[in-house]
Amino acid sequence: MIELRHLRYFLAVADYGSVAEAARRLHVAQPALSRQMKDLEEELGAVLFERGARGVTLTTAGSQFAIDCRALLTDLRAAKERVSRISVGMEGALRIGIAPNYSWHPKILASLRSFSADAPKVAVMLEPTLSTRQITRIVASELDGGFLTWKYLPQDKTEIDGIREVRLFECHLKLALQRGSRLAKSVPKALAELQSEPCIWFPREIAPAYDDFLTYQCRQAGLSPKKVQIGSDVLTILGLVAAGMGYSIVSDVSAHTCPRDVVLVDHPELTMSHPVSFVYRSEDSNPALLRFVDLLQNAAASSR
Repeated sequence: MIELRHLRYFLAVADYGSVAEAARRLHVAQPALSRQMKDLEEELGAVLFERGARGVTLTTAGSQFAIDCRALLTDLRAAKERVSRISVGMEGALRIGIAPNYSWHPKILASLRSFSADAPKVAVMLEPTLSTRQITRIVASELDGGFLTWKYLPQDKTEIDGIREVRLFECHLKLALQRGSRLAKSVPKALAELQSEPCIWFPREIAPAYDDFLTYQCRQAGLSPKKVQIGSDVLTILGLVAAGMGYSIVSDVSAHTCPRDVVLVDHPELTMSHPVSFVYRSEDSNPALLRFVDLLQNAAASSR
């Protein structure tokens, strides 16, 4: 059986043109090295060296074998370096979900930018996915992790075995109003004054926890929204507001994707907030994921 040491010994003899010199450089006995070269030739079934009084030269077969040996050892070194980088999260791949309305948030963009600079050989694949679907895919190992909201306190106290999170920032609620509209020019002091106004809402079947969260906030303010339009996502909701179809209540993260014809207004009765987190499986041993989580945790700690 040919071993790596046979290849290294063979290349040393080929490079120095002398078994004696190669043995000296390799710190092995000359007879032992000569025997190794004979064994290698027998294993290959080919003569590798032409032996003479002044040393050895490569045969045609030996010259080709030298080329192949160098390529093999180069590939081996590259493989070792690659494994080393992967083991510390410097190379590999990350599959990350992201709720579409968070795609442009500065803190998320900054984390991705920092990770790219720290580990440029890790392929990061972002997949726009709503929060509920993200959790399902993370649990099923289809995603390594995701940027999402999955807890809407005080009512929703979601706990899933084997899931961990890094809290990134808090989102507060704002009124979304058509720019230049009657409501935008004179924002009601009490949310209850919006009782008869058309409200554009988020479909409950897509995000029941978020629906409960918004409903709870409205009840706290004495408002029972008149839901007349349903938007399948935040961008659609903001588009309907821009078209003058009604008002909405959205997360302040919408400021980064808000149409020009919509104004987002703080209201003293919109007091609740919800966290945005990076969520991942605790048993996921992907070194690139662990490196990314470490970066997020350090960033979160420094921002406190």
